[in-house]
Amino acid sequence: MDLLPVLISIPHGGDQIPPEVEDRICLTSPDIFYDGDSLTKDIFGFKNQVAALLDTPIARAVVDLNRKAADRPLNYSDGVVNAISLKGTAVYHCNRFPDEELIQALLDRYYHPYHQQLDELVNKPGIRIALDCHSMLPYSPPFSNSRRHRRPLICLSNGGDNLGCPLKNGKQTTCSPDTIQQLAECFRVSFEIPDSEVTINDPFSGGYIIQSHFKGNIPWIQVEINKSLYLTMPTKKQPSSIAYSAKKIDRVKEKVWMAFKLFFLNF
Repeated sequence: MDLLPVLISIPHGGDQIPPEVEDRICLTSPDIFYDGDSLTKDIFGFKNQVAALLDTPIARAVVDLNRKAADRPLNYSDGVVNAISLKGTAVYHCNRFPDEELIQALLDRYYHPYHQQLDELVNKPGIRIALDCHSMLPYSPPFSNSRRHRRPLICLSNGGDNLGCPLKNGKQTTCSPDTIQQLAECFRVSFEIPDSEVTINDPFSGGYIIQSHFKGNIPWIQVEINKSLYLTMPTKKQPSSIAYSAKKIDRVKEKVWMAFKLFFLNF
C-alpha cells in the first residue's frame, strides 16, 4: 500500500505527567483526559499509512506544544505552561507552580524537541502537506472569552477567513483557499454531514504550530474534530462523566481516513 504523502502532527493527545512535576500536579486523571485532545492519538493514528507522524505522551496541561515558547505565565492565561485547566481548576498545588528554571527544563526536554522534529519531518522527500490534528469541546469552555455556543463537527484552519482566503491584515495563510476548501468538502462527504458542520477558521483560525512551521512550500492545515463525535460529555446531572466506546472511535477514525484519501485523489 502506498503511503499518503502527509505529515500528521498530534500535539495534544498525551496524558502523561512528566516526572519533573509529578509531585506538584493536583489534576486527576479525568481532569487530564478532559483538558487534552482525548484519544486523538487513536483517531489520527495512521502511523503505518502516512509518510510521517509525530505525537507526544506528555499531557497538554503540563506543556502546550501549540503555543509560543515565549507565552509564559503569568502574562498568558493560555500559554505554553498553564496554571488553570480548561475547566478553570488549578493545575498545580498551592505554591507549587514551576519557577522559570523548571519551566525552561520542561521546554528543553519536551517542547523544543517536538518542534525540531516537525521541521525535520516536513522536509522528508514525498511530503506534500502537513496536518496538525486536534479535538475540540462541543462548546467553548465556561471561563473562556468566547461566547458559549455550539461548535461545528469539523473545523479546518489556515489563518484566513471563512473561505480560507487571506485576511486584510496582510498575514499570510498556511495553505491556499482551494486546498482547505477541498479538504473541507472531503470531510463533508466522508462524514455525510451538512456544509455548516464543516467550517473554515471558525471557531479556530489556527494555532502556533501551523503558523510557525509554514515556510511557503509545504501547506499546513489545522484539523479539529468535535469530541461529541466519539465521546459522551459531562452533563449537569453527571458533571464528572465522560464515556466512549472503541466502536465509535473506530468509526470516526475510518471516516477521517476516508476524508484524507478522498482529498489526495485530486491533490
